[in-house]
Amino acid sequence: MTPIVPAAVEAALARLVGRTAYVHLETTAGAYTEGGFGAFLRNAPVDLRRAALRGEGPFRAGLEIAEGWIYAEGLTDWELDAEGRVLLAGHDAEGRVTVLCELSATPFPAQGRPRRLAPAAAPPQLGVTAPSAERAVLVVHAHPDDETFGCGGTIALYAQAGVPVTVAIATGGEMGRNMGKPPFATRETLRALRERELDAACAVLGVHDLRLLGVWDKTTEFADPAALVASVAALLAEVRPSLLLTSHPLYGRHPDHCAIAEAALAAVRALPPERRPAIHGYIAGPVAERHGLELHTLDVRPVLQIKEAAVRAHRSQSEAMLTRLSGEDLARRRERIATERYVVLEP
Repeated sequence: MTPIVPAAVEAALARLVGRTAYVHLETTAGAYTEGGFGAFLRNAPVDLRRAALRGEGPFRAGLEIAEGWIYAEGLTDWELDAEGRVLLAGHDAEGRVTVLCELSATPFPAQGRPRRLAPAAAPPQLGVTAPSAERAVLVVHAHPDDETFGCGGTIALYAQAGVPVTVAIATGGEMGRNMGKPPFATRETLRALRERELDAACAVLGVHDLRLLGVWDKTTEFADPAALVASVAALLAEVRPSLLLTSHPLYGRHPDHCAIAEAALAAVRALPPERRPAIHGYIAGPVAERHGLELHTLDVRPVLQIKEAAVRAHRSQSEAMLTRLSGEDLARRRERIATERYVVLEP
């Protein structure tokens, strides 16, 4: 995206005046923000009667529609994409989205599609020992990068020891705030970008099988529970893992994390006891302590360089953070991510 030039934006908007336009309107402070807030509306058809931009930057958009008004403030950047969609965005100093107002003559994509990818798995490394003897490992998480930030070292230890690892990600992460710094993605390109980053990260970790379940980001908790459980159950039947890695269903710190973890537990619960894998739920150490949970830790220093390379592969989500770190801060972060934390879950 590029900084807003009011005359150019108004000229682009004028092409949609007098016709039905589809609107994506969004505000967000991020899922991990204390007391966070946000809302989004996607594909609302409106009769656009007038469109104007005001201010000296950040800008305000006023869109008159047949039934009233659409208003967005704090806009900083824009793009007229190849499909003629007008994408207006507000970004903070770190490149994170704070507000979006997008208009299109045709509906925006409103869901993903299940897909299977096959990353070029790295060859096993001699001398790396798996944390436990497993037949196969299934990883079920909500967003691209959850697999790396949460349990990338654990994945790498098993994969590099020759244990087959399948990673299933519920959403495309298309509603994330991080767009790069400076922003190099838009709300409409973010899903494809994050899928490419996920593919690259999984290749680094040594994952041989990657599944995308096709849920729209930030809606996992609202998805049909039976369908969500069925998608995980199908994976359990195919992969037959002896270990399942997921989030904690109550203390996952994000509704998508909790929802996909609960679906995974429900799918395991439906299996005969002798076919149920062990379940490890990723959790932040302070969260486990606050709730009195028995915390298990795993030293992933033997594969720390692999995990760090996978973190960098998720460039849109990690680059700004890593750029800020130097010296002691970077050393402390490396020490922190060298240990992964989980609790043993019962279905």
